[in-house]
Amino acid sequence: MTQSFFAFLFAAALMPAAQTVLVLTTDGQWVEGVTTAKMAGAHPIAKVLSMHNGAAASAKEAEAISAGLVTIQGKDRKLRDAAVEDLTYIGLPVLTPFLEIIRDTDQHEPKPLYNLFDRIMPSIADQPDRSASLIRLEGSNALRGAWPQGELKVGTQSIAWDKIRLFAVQRKSIARTMDVHSLRHSTQIEYLDTGLYGSAASQLTLTAAGFTRLSWKDDQWATGPNGLTKPAGNYKSNLTDGQPFGALVGRVGAKGAVQFFGEKASKSGVGAGRLQLAINDNAHWQNNLGSYAVTVVLSNAYDLGGAR
Repeated sequence: MTQSFFAFLFAAALMPAAQTVLVLTTDGQWVEGVTTAKMAGAHPIAKVLSMHNGAAASAKEAEAISAGLVTIQGKDRKLRDAAVEDLTYIGLPVLTPFLEIIRDTDQHEPKPLYNLFDRIMPSIADQPDRSASLIRLEGSNALRGAWPQGELKVGTQSIAWDKIRLFAVQRKSIARTMDVHSLRHSTQIEYLDTGLYGSAASQLTLTAAGFTRLSWKDDQWATGPNGLTKPAGNYKSNLTDGQPFGALVGRVGAKGAVQFFGEKASKSGVGAGRLQLAINDNAHWQNNLGSYAVTVVLSNAYDLGGAR
């Protein structure tokens, strides 16, 4: 990809189209609204899924990166999850500080710090020049190139492109199928980030199938996405943290309330944030096997990356 690619996408055209877009600025502000950004050539704005600015971190971002990388290696689960999400949004400027601190401990999974890299950088687009920006287009591999110049008007607000860290175009409907693994995506370890960002107008439909074992050969601890319906072993309840053992659960954003999804779910007014999925378990998660195949359809949403 040439450095002029982003400029080509945003060059003047005769017939601009209005699109709802989501913007994260380098000072941490979220802006959502309609834009009539003018496009040219074979790639109209409707084909853009998301764009990620590779320019150096702002002072506020640099502070968040430094603190976040420390927090992710800490023991406070809630703070760690929030830090992972924050650094995923900042994106490309995280890569160099991340690569400078990562060490070989022979423990790769499950390990949130190790997994952070994949959340930020799809391997198909990785390259030696870490400062190149990233664009994801509908029906195309992720590409690298130079960031747009000038200003973007969203509603009545004009934002300089060099102050934008993340840009995404709302899709009418996004369908995605992914595996939620009982070990890697346990509620005790780390949620699967679906890469889908909901809005207040989003409608979610979900189906899940599969079989997971929460205690290897003990069939009383084996279940489908709805989770255990009766206590197993010496437990007096089939619930842990208010949800059935082994159930497919989710949340919108790292700080969002945990919701039961199970084999089938339909929810409206999903809210703003990244949809995350996991299999419910307690602190004794190390003996888990199996996964659920999950299909999510999310309307009026943003595609910010692959499921990681």
